[in-house]
Amino acid sequence: MSLCPNPNASGMCADRGWRMSRMRNDMKLIVGLGNPGKEYEGTRHNAGFLAVDAFADQLGAAWADDTKRKAETTKALLGSETILLAKPTTYMNRSGEALQMLVSFYKIAPQDLLVVHDDMDLEPGRMQFKRDGGAAGHHGVQDILERLGTDRVNRLRIGIGRPEQAQIPSEDWVLGKLSTEQSPNLLDTSSAMRDWIEEGVETAANRWN
Repeated sequence: MSLCPNPNASGMCADRGWRMSRMRNDMKLIVGLGNPGKEYEGTRHNAGFLAVDAFADQLGAAWADDTKRKAETTKALLGSETILLAKPTTYMNRSGEALQMLVSFYKIAPQDLLVVHDDMDLEPGRMQFKRDGGAAGHHGVQDILERLGTDRVNRLRIGIGRPEQAQIPSEDWVLGKLSTEQSPNLLDTSSAMRDWIEEGVETAANRWN
């Protein structure tokens, strides 16, 4: 079921300024994308998991399984803000399944959602906020946009770059292990998420983009 009140033929929200009257929970939701399982730990595609793990550690929050909503979740307070962090356990390509259930259950307003994910179009070490637009080939993000019925989803893109050898398939690249040099600066990603929580996406984007 789409969360968009008026999706168009392509499945996107026809009213780009959509707001849901029931979604007035003051909680902010940050979802890191990745694949569950030991074999995927430390891979480029799991940069979103790495970032929210580091932020949870910084906030002193412990993860728990939310099997109903197919995610690992944890709550924390940052000043007066209640923060829900989540890592879908659905595997990357079905990230929207878990996110849709989380948004619906916790009544998260669109502006209070941030998706953190890897991005091949940014060099390692770079990150960038994005407020709307397409998925740029990222299957996890694409599933989220389709299930939420809108492309107006706040994102924090973490650069993983592209392979130097053109013959390396992108699927192999994203599932390869991050080297020390390629790993995101997790202090910076945590600071960027704090800025988004405390000051909003525009200020955070001006500071980090």
